[in-house]
Amino acid sequence: MVKLKDVQESNAALSSTCSGQVALFVGATSGIAFHTLTEYVRHSSRPKVYIVGRGEARLSTIIEGLEKINPQGSYISIKSEISLLKNVDAACEEFKTKESRLDLLLMCPGYLKLSRIDNADGLEDTISLRYYVRMRFVQNLLPLLLSSPSSRIVSIHGGGREGRLNEADLELKHTFSLRTAAMHTITMNTLALEEVASSNPSISCIHVFPGVVITNGYTILAEDWYLPLRFLFMRIMIPILTLLSVSLQESGERHLFHATSSRYPPAGAKDPPGGGVALPKGLEVAKGADWNEGSGCYLLDANGETAGDKKLLEEYRKREMGKRIWEHTQEVFDRVIAKDQMG
Repeated sequence: MVKLKDVQESNAALSSTCSGQVALFVGATSGIAFHTLTEYVRHSSRPKVYIVGRGEARLSTIIEGLEKINPQGSYISIKSEISLLKNVDAACEEFKTKESRLDLLLMCPGYLKLSRIDNADGLEDTISLRYYVRMRFVQNLLPLLLSSPSSRIVSIHGGGREGRLNEADLELKHTFSLRTAAMHTITMNTLALEEVASSNPSISCIHVFPGVVITNGYTILAEDWYLPLRFLFMRIMIPILTLLSVSLQESGERHLFHATSSRYPPAGAKDPPGGGVALPKGLEVAKGADWNEGSGCYLLDANGETAGDKKLLEEYRKREMGKRIWEHTQEVFDRVIAKDQMG
C-alpha cells in the first residue's frame, strides 16, 4: 500500500518538478476526477488545463474556482456532449487547434444503469462512455501525447478487476447487464491501454480502480428503481458504504499521485524514470500489468498497488486479444463515423 503521507509528499513536490504541463481532463466536472483536477491545479506550476464538459455554467464555475486556487495557471473549457463519438472528435479538434503537445490525459466519464440505453451512435451509452469514448480520445490525441517527452494516460474505472470477455458479443447487444457491462469495459480498457503502451514506449498508461468513493453516480444508478428499493439503498446502503469508502479528498490526492509520480514510468523511460516526481524514500517503481517492473501499463487498486488476474491477462496476451480489441474498436469507430456521414 502506498501510504497517504507518501502520496502527499510526492504531490507537494510536483510544482518544483514539472512546470507548464498541458493537461486534458475528461469527465471531471464532479466526483473523483473533479477532485483530482483540483489537486492537480493546487500543486502544479503554471499548468495549462483543459476541461471537457457539457454544462457551460458548471464549466465556468469550475474555472473560476481553479483560478482562485492557482492564479498562475491557464484554464480552458471545451463544451461538448461526449457520449457521441462525433462530439469527441470535435472536442479533440478544438484542443488540437490550440496545442501541439499533451502531457496528461485523464479520463473518468461514465455512469451506471441497470438497463441498456442505446444512444444515437447505436452504442449502449454507459459502455460507450466507459470505453469507446475514452479510446477515441486516446486515438485522436496520440500524436500530441507522443510530442511530449513523457506523457501519461490515466483511465479511472476498474483496473485490476478484469474478467473474461464474451468474445461473441463485445458490444453486449444481446447479453447486457450491469455486471457484464462493468466487466467488459474494465477488461477492454486494460487490453487497449496495454497495446498503446507497448506500441508507444514514451507513454505511461494507467488503469485504476478508485475503490468505494461516494459520488452522485450512486444516485443516478438508483433513480429508476422502485421507491421502496431506492429508499433502502439511499438511506441504509449508502451510509454503510460511506463507512467503508475513500473520501473524495483522499481519492483526488491519490489519483494525482498516479498521474504524476515516477513510480509509474513509461516503458522507455530514462533516469529519472518517467519524468515524474521523484519517489519518496522507501517506494519503488511499480510492476506493470505484466508484473514486470516499470513496463509502461499499470493496473492499480485504490492504494496504488499493482492488481489484476495474472493468469487471465497472460492468456489474453498469448492470444493477442489486445490487438483484437483495438481492431474491434476501430470497426466500431468506422461504423459510427460512416453512419454520421450518411446523415
